[in-house]
Amino acid sequence: MLAGCFLLGFFHRFAPATSAEALSADLGVGGAALGALAAWHFWIYTVAQIPAGMLVDRYGTRWCVGAGSLVTAAGSFTLASAQSVVVASVGPVLTGAGLSVVFVGIMKYNAAWFRPESYGLVTGVTMLLATGGAIIAGSPTAWLLERYSWREVFAVAAVAGVVLSVAVAVVVRNRPPHSPVEADVPSGGARAGLRTALRRHELWPLLLATVGTNGTFYAFAGLWGVPLLTETRGLSNTVAAAYTTATLTVYGVGCLAIGVWSDRVGRRKPFLLATSGMAVAGWAGLAVLPWDSGWQGIGLYALVGAAASQVTVSFAALKESVPANIAATALAVLNAGVFAASAALQPLFGLVVDSKSGWGWALALMVGVAVVGLVAVRYSRETWCSPLPTASGRAAVST
Repeated sequence: MLAGCFLLGFFHRFAPATSAEALSADLGVGGAALGALAAWHFWIYTVAQIPAGMLVDRYGTRWCVGAGSLVTAAGSFTLASAQSVVVASVGPVLTGAGLSVVFVGIMKYNAAWFRPESYGLVTGVTMLLATGGAIIAGSPTAWLLERYSWREVFAVAAVAGVVLSVAVAVVVRNRPPHSPVEADVPSGGARAGLRTALRRHELWPLLLATVGTNGTFYAFAGLWGVPLLTETRGLSNTVAAAYTTATLTVYGVGCLAIGVWSDRVGRRKPFLLATSGMAVAGWAGLAVLPWDSGWQGIGLYALVGAAASQVTVSFAALKESVPANIAATALAVLNAGVFAASAALQPLFGLVVDSKSGWGWALALMVGVAVVGLVAVRYSRETWCSPLPTASGRAAVST
């Protein structure tokens, strides 16, 4: 049920791109207005991450994810019934806000219900299922739009969101029975918990590393991956889009594979280093090598997608580096930082492309960000797949 909420949220993140033509014609707007409408989801999701983490740390997964899924459903219904672009823009605002709570709630739930040595596996499965939502928003949704209106598709998604919201509220529990009671949020409330999370030095190397892999990938795959192929390699939009779909598939499978492998080895840092190195190699290859639009291009796209799967290990390493009572807040800060970087990189990438510098220098921008991430990994701490002892957590909270 929780994974279903996350999958549905990813569907809402990518479905507007598939239904862009129908949305534009029905609402009577051009590309710029449609782009602004879709961007609301990303910006609201980013801004809401930290407050969402604070809410989940205080009130738990059950009610927060249930409420978040209901807000997401309200956003889907608003978009489906909108008759103007102004009203339609409220839809992505609500889906972004709702999904932010769903994400941190699931991460908190995984930490409470599964053994520490399995956290990488569980996080990988979660990310794989979520990526399934992005894939469903592509070709399957395009097939549906040939038979039904976009309004009907989003209305059905809204109904599914309501059903999942009720199911979570009825069935999900925050912690297993007889589990140790988690320490309270630091005295001073949620803001004190946020300050405690921000003071954890383990957060920042992981944040920079994940920006270099996952942040660059989301910025590229979400907007520039297709235009690069159509404008520089002469591919059709349909064929170029298949590259992005394949890359997302590699990313999803990679999230699961790296989580399982990291758990079995009992290490985090070697995987952080390897994936950061892959990101540098992938972006450098796209920037400077004379790759073709066949297997060479697919291989480089797949390499940056596989590197982005680092996020599974980053989440696990951060969860193991902070006290449990601020874990959701810390994860929210990490996720918010990555999405903020992606949101900033997208227009910056476009500015470089539009300048005389062109695509090569725009891709070099990604290389630079990935290099910063690779350097940051050197300052990360090996957790050995073990969470902080309870005593350490309490001591950290009291500082």
